[in-house]
Amino acid sequence: MELKDKIQNNFKKRNINPNSLYQTIKNSLNGFKSYAKEGKSIIIYAFGILIEILMGIIYHINGLEWILIICILGIILAVELLNTAIEATCDAISKEYNSLIKIAKDCGSASTFIIFIVALILNIIIFLPKVLELFNIYI
Repeated sequence: MELKDKIQNNFKKRNINPNSLYQTIKNSLNGFKSYAKEGKSIIIYAFGILIEILMGIIYHINGLEWILIICILGIILAVELLNTAIEATCDAISKEYNSLIKIAKDCGSASTFIIFIVALILNIIIFLPKVLELFNIYI
């Protein structure tokens, strides 16, 4: 069996067609819209993206640094979306205090905090030497 036939059979088996792909993309965009409407940190995130892009342009970061910045921004957004999903699921289960729901929400929040710290360290590694260079301070 040719590779083309294998791929076509795999698509048929999984019921992958233009309509299902469209629906998948639409669902993903709806999730992002929900986050943008309900997410408390979307404004902070958008502001952070703007600052990172401007700093990247101002300090002429190289290709690898751009790749790292783009990756970390994508990871932060993905973790934020997952945390929002955890919180929404927990709230759907119960609005009353529940120690297990508290653990789930706290762990989701902790994952966001961890990736924020990683992003902060990455930004320090990339931008601090460039900022210090402006003041003729070399490390």
